[in-house]
Amino acid sequence: MGMQALNHGIMTLKHPVMWIYPILAGLFFFAAVMFSLAEVTDYFGLKFVLLFFVFVSPFFVAGTYAAVKSGDFSIKSYFKSAAEGYFRIMLPKTALYFVIVLIMFITTIPASFMQNAAFFSVFAFFIAVTMIMLTFFYDTAAIFENKKIFESLTRSIGLVSAKPLEAILFFIVAALLAFVFFMGYTMVWSSLLAEEFEPLLTMTQSELTAFSQDTANLVNLIGDRGVLVTAVISGITMLLFTLIFLPYKAVFYRDDLMVSFFDIPENRGDKYVYFHTGADKSSSDENVGDESDKKESDNTENK
Repeated sequence: MGMQALNHGIMTLKHPVMWIYPILAGLFFFAAVMFSLAEVTDYFGLKFVLLFFVFVSPFFVAGTYAAVKSGDFSIKSYFKSAAEGYFRIMLPKTALYFVIVLIMFITTIPASFMQNAAFFSVFAFFIAVTMIMLTFFYDTAAIFENKKIFESLTRSIGLVSAKPLEAILFFIVAALLAFVFFMGYTMVWSSLLAEEFEPLLTMTQSELTAFSQDTANLVNLIGDRGVLVTAVISGITMLLFTLIFLPYKAVFYRDDLMVSFFDIPENRGDKYVYFHTGADKSSSDENVGDESDKKESDNTENK
């Protein structure tokens, strides 16, 4: 199920528009790493990434999802759909970030007055992770089902709660994918900078501990070449991960999360209605009409 969605998502990469956002994400991440390592005392690189993912990425994510939804991978359709879906992704993303930061802030306040600070830190982390997992598909709900800001969040929560096994499988595949890219990044990065890391082999444990406490020590150790290599590899890794993950998420939502393997019956007086998970109101009305026609046909035959 999860691997099938991953394979189908990879098949969409033959269309050039599916590369637009990953390339842009890779370039932004490259610039963010360069800024971060150039001035480690400033958080401009982190701010740069946050601004990109909050205010810029929704435009291209909307275009990517819309292309997967409609099957139209033309440039014109991509940018048109991106403009139409921008605020449907950006607004709930901003609201979600604000709520998560607020929860983290509220739950960590008691930690400053109590001895069991570790408990509150773990609790805040658990709440944040749970909220992220439940609302993770808000952006796909906004594009695939034209949901508004709060509707997309509640729709994601409803689908994940209704199909937890499918959602867990999705996150497992995504975690494995991230692990593979992280290990590949680490291996390539360490091999290219093996010469710069040689002084670490002669350090004692206490020296290594003191060295790791300040990021500026690492920047001074690898030098300008190391900073450039780190930024380039980071950008390429972000490009490749986004290139595979984004269509995987879109295809999974379309083919697995929205599809129900069973019907949910509801009794409306003299009408017996079947609701399909992911179906809209029109499909419910059609089922009502079909059931009414069937009853009228039965009455005619009895007469």
